[in-house]
Amino acid sequence: MANFIVRINNGLFKSSLQRSAPTLYSKPIKHFEIGLQEKWVIWGAEKAKFLDVIGNKFLPEPPLSLEYGLKKGSFPRVEFVKFSGVIPTAHLSARYEYFKDDFDQTCEKFIKDNTAGSLAVDYEVSKTSRKVDLNLYSELLRDLKLEALEHRWAMGLSNGQMRRARLARSLLKEPDLTLLDDPFLGLDPGATDTISNLIGSYSRSCIVIGLRYQDQIPEWCTHVCCVDENGIVFQGRKHEVKELIDETRKRYTSHNKVAKEPEYQIKDLVSRHPLAQVPHHEIIKMPSAFELKGLTVSYKGEPVLKDLHWKVTPKSKWHVKGDNGTGKSTLLSLLTADHPQSWNSRVVEDGKPRKTGSTDYFTINRGVSMSSPELHAIFVKNSRNGLTVLEALASGFQENSSNNFLPYHSNLSKGQRETLKIFANYFGIDALLSRKFEDISVSDQKLVLFVRCLLKMPKTLILDEAFSAMETEPRQRCHEFLEYWPGTVFVVSHVPEETPRCDHYLRLISPGHYEIGDDTL
Repeated sequence: MANFIVRINNGLFKSSLQRSAPTLYSKPIKHFEIGLQEKWVIWGAEKAKFLDVIGNKFLPEPPLSLEYGLKKGSFPRVEFVKFSGVIPTAHLSARYEYFKDDFDQTCEKFIKDNTAGSLAVDYEVSKTSRKVDLNLYSELLRDLKLEALEHRWAMGLSNGQMRRARLARSLLKEPDLTLLDDPFLGLDPGATDTISNLIGSYSRSCIVIGLRYQDQIPEWCTHVCCVDENGIVFQGRKHEVKELIDETRKRYTSHNKVAKEPEYQIKDLVSRHPLAQVPHHEIIKMPSAFELKGLTVSYKGEPVLKDLHWKVTPKSKWHVKGDNGTGKSTLLSLLTADHPQSWNSRVVEDGKPRKTGSTDYFTINRGVSMSSPELHAIFVKNSRNGLTVLEALASGFQENSSNNFLPYHSNLSKGQRETLKIFANYFGIDALLSRKFEDISVSDQKLVLFVRCLLKMPKTLILDEAFSAMETEPRQRCHEFLEYWPGTVFVVSHVPEETPRCDHYLRLISPGHYEIGDDTL
């Protein structure tokens, strides 16, 4: 075996064999090499694309400009772990349901399932039973703190728990090269440390991670490669390129993308909301927007939420806090009635107990819109069928816009078209309307989903990691806009910079333990 994992020399890269196919970068990558025992961070705006280059998802030209340091004639086993999607599910509420659906399996089975996901494997897929290294399995469960989750249904894991399970699943396949894109995005500090510590100490195979400009580079990192749309900007040992890293980060964080001045102002947008003109003395007379009166939610007798008392007044803004797995997603699913235990007299909405027969799912969701990682994954998946930005936005007008991604633009009324035009202009996405959703940047995708959930003027906004991976300027614009939004807002976020100003917070700690107070962010 050679003394390197992967090497590029004077390589151009294409997505097609056609001669007319454009190259990924205008100039060839002169030299890039990952050596044995090195720990690399691919850093910058185009890190995901460069990870694909390293993993041989683009065609090198000339063919031998990309090579791997294995035995001659061998092809590496490469694992891609990208956290832009979730495990398959028939519908968004499936993760909360007690019964087992066609996609469900235990966390143990999910991790040990080695039948898919690798670019190259040295076993036959049909056999599905490549011998698992049980010692490695035990080590991964211990180091990723998954031991207590081993027999839980995978569909019921939180986003943070699922990320750890997906990482264990990939490493258990013992790949030659593992490529992780945004491994820390949306995680609480504890989960971030757990994953980072594992990557830093792992020595069975090479792990390369992709991070954004605003992300801190881990202590264990030995080398950094900064990439943009033109290719490699700089690369080298972390301590040797520290000044370049600091300069680039400073330039990025201080740079506000200068978009054209919008034709409309915030007041033109929020004035369309039914609550915009309601005076304060009338608002305080309204019943609570949402209230839980000692609610308990359990799975197989084990509580996730226990005896929770929480009253939400109209127009208030709440930061829902808590480590991954403390029940935040379960709580939000009660708001949208996606959870089968939503029909409970201890759930009070607009002063009326929500119980079977008193209301229905679609009526509840007429007044609710959301942006979440699960919804983002559904849009990404369906954009492969040609879903445009206009279609994605227009679907927000539907009554069930929290969970529906079907195109709706051809049925918009004159007033809805005007609303869409005004919002698209103010947030600077009007030039994207005809483009496919999958072809725009992740930051723009998150912005489109945020704007989408505003369009039907809901009384309740649920923003679950809505601003993670969003660039600084559009994120600041969204946060400023929310200062004037007249509806009730629930925000889930672990990163202060990605959290808009809120009036109050609810911190979930463990079943039966929580805190409620005024937010200081």
